Amino acid sequence: MYRTDSPIDKAAELLRRKMTALNGLADVLVRDVKALARDRVEISANRPIVKENERRSQLYLVESGWVFRSRGLASGRRQIVNYALPGDILCADSLLFKASSFDLTARTAVSVIQIEAPQGPELFERHPGLAAAIAWTMGQEDSILAERVVSLGRRDSLEKLSHALCELEARLSAIGLMRGKTIELPLNQEDFADILGISVIHVNRTFRRLSEEKIAEYRKGAIDLLDRGRLAEISGFDPAYLHLG
Repeated sequence: MYRTDSPIDKAAELLRRKMTALNGLADVLVRDVKALARDRVEISANRPIVKENERRSQLYLVESGWVFRSRGLASGRRQIVNYALPGDILCADSLLFKASSFDLTARTAVSVIQIEAPQGPELFERHPGLAAAIAWTMGQEDSILAERVVSLGRRDSLEKLSHALCELEARLSAIGLMRGKTIELPLNQEDFADILGISVIHVNRTFRRLSEEKIAEYRKGAIDLLDRGRLAEISGFDPAYLHLG
């Protein structure tokens, strides 16, 4: 078990900060995480963490870094369906269903806390806080995936990118990682293309349009949100699907 001054405190607090809907279970969640935390694992940038259909009996709680959830095609192309940030739980699906539904890849250098969670009824009976956090995680991932389907199928390039930026801002704000109106992030335009399902050329053109209209400015390692209200208006962004309270 970790000491109270260990990195688990930071990661557990980020997890609790997002899950305001848990109400009275928040303290129980932190207790469960600390009781079951084991190793701290460092993963280099661009290294796989878990592969699709791989069996994994542990959970991982992200302490720092960015992780991509994606599906790959035989052609080498990929669709990024989501990303994990500090305070997010990885491998909840693998724990419940015995195999991962996605490839999990470290986009940056990543530090995770390995959690040895029991399976089946024992998880819900002995660790209700962690069980609730896993249910919340699965629910949020499902909601994000639904929004991604809407973007891929019905939103145009400007709406897709505007919605993605609003989501980034909301998720980073929830864990205290926004710097004023600036999103600091490791994503390049090719990453945005893989998230939005459009070409890199379309990503570049859309960022240029946002810049010309003084709505958002892309630069290496950061995006300045010049008019967040306009981004939400363009995309019809409603943060309720993120369940951040």
